[in-house]
Amino acid sequence: MPNLIFSTPLVAGPPGAAPVGVTLALYAPFGTDAVLSTYPGGSVLPIQQHALVQHLLKVSECGVHVSALIDLHDDDSYLVDIPANKPLSMQIASRWKQDMQSPRTLAGFLRRARQLHPETALVLALEGHGAGFLPEIDRSQLSTEQLTQGGEVAWQLGSEHGEPVLPMGSPLLPMGSPLLPMGSPLLPVNHMPLSTWGLATALKDALGGGAGSGRKLAAIHFNNCFNMAVEVLHTVAPYADYATGYMNYNFFTGGETYPAVFNKLKIAGNATTQQLSQWLAEANRDLLATKTHHPTTGAAVQLSRMPLIAARVDALAQALVAALTGAPAAERPTVVGRIRTAIIRAQQYDTGTNARLDVPDELTDLRSLAEQLMAFAGSAAVVAAATQLHQALATIKVYGASATPWIAPDIVWDFSSRQLAMNILCPDPVLRGLWDWRSPFYLQKAPTPAQPQVIDFLKSTAWVDFIIEYHKQAKFVGLLPAAIPGYPIFDRKLTLP
Repeated sequence: MPNLIFSTPLVAGPPGAAPVGVTLALYAPFGTDAVLSTYPGGSVLPIQQHALVQHLLKVSECGVHVSALIDLHDDDSYLVDIPANKPLSMQIASRWKQDMQSPRTLAGFLRRARQLHPETALVLALEGHGAGFLPEIDRSQLSTEQLTQGGEVAWQLGSEHGEPVLPMGSPLLPMGSPLLPMGSPLLPVNHMPLSTWGLATALKDALGGGAGSGRKLAAIHFNNCFNMAVEVLHTVAPYADYATGYMNYNFFTGGETYPAVFNKLKIAGNATTQQLSQWLAEANRDLLATKTHHPTTGAAVQLSRMPLIAARVDALAQALVAALTGAPAAERPTVVGRIRTAIIRAQQYDTGTNARLDVPDELTDLRSLAEQLMAFAGSAAVVAAATQLHQALATIKVYGASATPWIAPDIVWDFSSRQLAMNILCPDPVLRGLWDWRSPFYLQKAPTPAQPQVIDFLKSTAWVDFIIEYHKQAKFVGLLPAAIPGYPIFDRKLTLP
């Protein structure tokens, strides 16, 4: 069986603690998505014939154990177990219907996968949809009484700049920022994955007990959109050696890349977790390149780097706050303008109503932003902090394509810049007063009834302080309604000129 070597040496343990062989644990929450559930033909097929399962059979042929939990639309949740080198021994069992948004579901699945093959290195693949940072929300607290502050606040759906918005009927905005203590009455109902906090909680619970206790995941493959995000990576960093992900949209391929990746491992006999993580990104690039109009950008990061990256984000945010608060009143608009220009010039990733990768998109590439701020006039502290952050984010990007995406045939997505690494949520970047639906939760550093858990990145860095200070004199117009991106998929039918 092929082996993985951890890029960060494992802590000293009992004899036999070093992993032997590999298990691919695949978590596929397709229950709210009819398209992914029936990919690629659009027809409902038995679980044995699902494209994902067919590709997992080929992974087994590479000498890798496979455990998968696949939840399908208008169907059951299925456990799929395929022993290494024994695809004909595949076992599939219905587990009725699982709550795939619950940390307990993922934690239990991972514990089971480890117990089946405790000697192996565990690689987790998360399929489906992603959106970078997602808050942990207690929906039971979002009552009419709480959302309206006892009837003092009115919410009305309106329109601004051609976009639907949810303006607030009462100016409960401390210091001019949209710190809405009642949260937002509109939450995603489509394709909602685990929250960022919930994902880390599941990993912690899974790795803290049972066979192989204490051993990290070898790698996590965020095989979805926008999850190469500093908030996500910092939160899961204690629980895995490496992570692979995609900063913008990633096109769904039904697991077609996995056989190529694990065949490389089979041929090599062994590889580091760094090599495997890069292979995962490169296989995604190579497969999508076989059909034009599917540009993506992928990255791989050793998760032990994330504390330093977060510290460098904190230092830059503090320097930007100091530049804003230290400026005389007459000069503050100039400082705000310099920051705004840097954000505009940085690489943006799509979160708006159109597919153009420019502001007012609210996901910004962190390394690209640091590069722009390295030329910041009037503050040596901002320049120094931006330079250090830029250095800390080096060598993370694996590839970046440039092409017209089939979902938007009149534009180009160009990810060719070397100055890319991972995204960060930067709500209302050009001060329109229109905020991402996550903003009320993102800007709360302390737990609230609606958000009982806050991730450490938001609590331990000054990034939120910077967002608030940057917007202090900007008018608040409203919140953009919530939605998790429902596209794109790997479209085999459409061919553009």
